[in-house]
Amino acid sequence: MRKRMVMMSCLLILVAACASSKEKLKEPIKDTETNAKLAEHGKIFKKGVEKVTSNIYVAVGFGLANSIMIEGTDGLIIIDTMESKEAGLEVMAEFRKITPKPVKAIIYTHNHADHVLGTEAFIEDGHTPAIYAHETTDYHVNRVINQMRPIIGTRSMRMFGSFLDEKKMVNAGIGPFLKINPGSTSSYLPPTKTFSDLLEDEVAGIKFQLHHAPGETDDQLFVWLPHQRVLLCGDNFYWAFPNLYTIRGTPFRSLQQWCQSLDKIRDLQPEYLVPSHTRPLKGADTIAKILTDYRDAIQFLHDQSVRGMNMGLTPDELTEYVQLPGHLAKAPYLQPFYGKVSWSVRSMFAGNLGWFDGDSASLQPLTRKEQARLMARLAGGEPELLRQAKEALENGEYQVALQLTSHLAQLNPESQPAKEIRVQALLSLGEREENPNARHWYLTEALEIRDGFIAREAMKPSSKILERLPLKGFFEILAVSLDAKASMKVNKRVGIKFRDRGEAYSLHVRHGVAEFRPQSPEEFNRTDYDIKVVADSQIWKEMLARVRHPLTTLPTFDYKKGNFLALAQFLKLFTLPEQKLPYQPFSG
Repeated sequence: MRKRMVMMSCLLILVAACASSKEKLKEPIKDTETNAKLAEHGKIFKKGVEKVTSNIYVAVGFGLANSIMIEGTDGLIIIDTMESKEAGLEVMAEFRKITPKPVKAIIYTHNHADHVLGTEAFIEDGHTPAIYAHETTDYHVNRVINQMRPIIGTRSMRMFGSFLDEKKMVNAGIGPFLKINPGSTSSYLPPTKTFSDLLEDEVAGIKFQLHHAPGETDDQLFVWLPHQRVLLCGDNFYWAFPNLYTIRGTPFRSLQQWCQSLDKIRDLQPEYLVPSHTRPLKGADTIAKILTDYRDAIQFLHDQSVRGMNMGLTPDELTEYVQLPGHLAKAPYLQPFYGKVSWSVRSMFAGNLGWFDGDSASLQPLTRKEQARLMARLAGGEPELLRQAKEALENGEYQVALQLTSHLAQLNPESQPAKEIRVQALLSLGEREENPNARHWYLTEALEIRDGFIAREAMKPSSKILERLPLKGFFEILAVSLDAKASMKVNKRVGIKFRDRGEAYSLHVRHGVAEFRPQSPEEFNRTDYDIKVVADSQIWKEMLARVRHPLTTLPTFDYKKGNFLALAQFLKLFTLPEQKLPYQPFSG
């Protein structure tokens, strides 16, 4: 009986580690003002299907991205599939009001969630059309789903304002909102036709070219219809300053490649330009002027950032030094409704020179707590620092108040007066901010502090999605989830064979490191592991993805050595760490 209770306790600990928290918001934050320019910008997302030319339609305002339909002789081509199956179904219902023809091809312009996660909505009668994408798109989709999902998910929820009510959610800069919630379904399907540089094909009588055109992502492509002079540019252009860096976090985006991609588009002299965000443009001369300004803004930022770096400027100094020329800064399609010049400049520095700003004081800086103590000492003590933060708030110096509360949090994270000052500073900054990404981040953090939660992304992958993901990715997730302290004295090897896939893996936890290696089933059979397990790959994936309960799943595996209690104790070492708000102190 005692042994059974211990086993149940271990499983419950594992379950708790795997369970996602379900935070409940209190009442909405008080009414906040909206930057007038941002409110006006929202008018371009009027919901509906717009006819571009005789057989091309674009659905705008149904989610963060657009979905585009090309009608051919006996079928349809869909470009981009929205951010969830539910969003895709709404768009497809509108397309069906135009034509009953079957979908014969789907094209992904790039890997971002709002362009690929609604695919199953466009598949009818069980017939899967050809799916076109760049050869690296599937890799990039899997990368975000696997190793980086916890932090990218949280940062995305803040950036897109997913926890804000409708009044606070004015627009998302490149779309009205990100249509993802706990009830959303992810329905991505991997590409079936890929290419490297250029692909020419014909579907339903429509001749098209796919050009690799890296910009916002490395796998970005554009679609060129030469006979109609229509170009579908993906995210290499939209009616806002480009996201040369995104605050949700991303690998470095090459500004030079982005300019070169825009130049390829300009050289084709399209008569129609259909972005995957915001509204389409018509007229070759108009498009040429806009794209020239757009690429000039990107090149200016690149060149002047490099020039400033060569002058020895730090990232903070670069944000003062690099300012767009007047004719570009005033252009309506270069307003900071998505990207910002200052963020992009910082990314240029980090992407080219790394984290070190060149100042010797930055080589071994004080810890955040030591900096806070220094600030309090200079202010005359912690109470005086709190008084000055309050005074800054009352004087409308909201950024000062925000920064001072970051120091106060290091000294006393439970200080209610400091929290209240920070919340008010965040709300005031948010209601004045014209960039929706920054606005959402300010307002969401205010909610998180007030209500004591973390804005986690709650959409779970479907069983179909998990079935298509490679097993390797799930071991990569385990490796980056290892609790180094808890495993520092552990030296244990687990072998897992997946009977349905003819694959096996060894997972060796060795003093704070989890090494995994693929193995042949023969090697698995002859190796003496500490725990030896045979399992079904889909069940294993669903358990790690929290679709299945560990309590009922672990006992169903076939144990050649060890038992489900031993495996439960082993998997406890891979507890997903709790997130904290960035301004809060790290407890170590």
